Amino acid sequence: MRLFCDSPVGVLRGCIEIVTAVILCTAGAGLSLGAVRAEEGIRVRNPKKLPAVLTGAERISIGIADDYKPCLARLNGNELLLVGFQTKGDVPAEYVFQYRSTDGGKTWPEREKLDILGREPYLSKISDGTLFISTHVLPTARGNGLGYTFSYLYRSSDGGRTWEGTKILYDDVLRKARKDGKSPDKAPAVTGRNVLQLKDGTLVFAVGSQNGSETLWRSTDKGETWDKTQTCEFDTLDIATYPGSVLQEATLLQAPNGDLLAVCRVASKFFPILPGTTIPKEKTDHYQRIVLYRSRDGGQKWAYEEIGSHYGEMYQSLLRLKNRRLLFTFTMRAAVRPNVPPLGVRAVVGEETPKGFRFDFRHDRIMLDTKTPKDKPSGGGFGPTVQLDDGTLVTSYSYCQADNSLRCEVVRWRLVNERSKD
Repeated sequence: MRLFCDSPVGVLRGCIEIVTAVILCTAGAGLSLGAVRAEEGIRVRNPKKLPAVLTGAERISIGIADDYKPCLARLNGNELLLVGFQTKGDVPAEYVFQYRSTDGGKTWPEREKLDILGREPYLSKISDGTLFISTHVLPTARGNGLGYTFSYLYRSSDGGRTWEGTKILYDDVLRKARKDGKSPDKAPAVTGRNVLQLKDGTLVFAVGSQNGSETLWRSTDKGETWDKTQTCEFDTLDIATYPGSVLQEATLLQAPNGDLLAVCRVASKFFPILPGTTIPKEKTDHYQRIVLYRSRDGGQKWAYEEIGSHYGEMYQSLLRLKNRRLLFTFTMRAAVRPNVPPLGVRAVVGEETPKGFRFDFRHDRIMLDTKTPKDKPSGGGFGPTVQLDDGTLVTSYSYCQADNSLRCEVVRWRLVNERSKD
């Protein structure tokens, strides 16, 4: 098992910050539509193949106080779409917003409040440009009169200008899929993060509930309709005792050999202990971790594998880089040793293999976001990362400030020797 450790004390940052602040406010809404930009270096913890500092990063502030967990998608050219949700503010207190950038994330001029229910909106895009947003609606949230958590999958065929939603309830399919033999009237209906387009064009999307109620939706018409009948079986875990869904917050990927991969955030105490560690007492869900499940039969049976990360790491996303490497962006949300503060978004570069991927989480940890003070809880993190035509990488995140308010940013950065063309 590979765990990371701190780099030697005294690694020099080697960076000079040049800060230019531009704040534009609309008098009526009070929105901060400008950006605070800094040319700076990104520290690399325990460097092995990368230098100790990646220079030339640019940070751009987005939105207003208490915007939370932004998510990015690249549309055409340098056009980017960013969504997130507001935790406070006006009534309703929690709502989804989006920003659009036409210059690769340098400026984000207009805020738009969306008619979308739920929290933690997560973007996906398929090859023809169709966009999807997954959300979940807590029992006490706006628009929920059912008494349990349910979800939505929103779809846009016009670049995010309009959205249509599919409500995801605890239905007969999820009841029949339960491995404990019980069929309550109400239970959470939750989802994975992304819609995945397979090599044959089929779309798949993970939907689950408690005690083994796990399904894989399929669409052959670009997400206009879905076949919701395929149930999933997971090994290793006594799924009938698992209080949540293994597929909740899962990121789906198809390996070069055709295997389906589900990178899952799970409750640590239900899974094997990482070698040389003790499972932390999970006072909050910040202490959960990431595992991998693999399906060789199209999504019916799933086999457990370790991925190499540690307790307190989650909100995973994978990006195929232009040079055929993979970037794994994730959030360190709890400092479980050998992890130490500050919390925030990290990334590691790995290799794609015929069966999936290979990452070293101990070395070359790219410290994309370290702004949350050491005495504060996680400010969200989230990611993910997108790549522009010229090789520039753009990562979104939120962080906690000293006064406990939240802020959102993107960072534009580059990897050493990252080429725009192969």
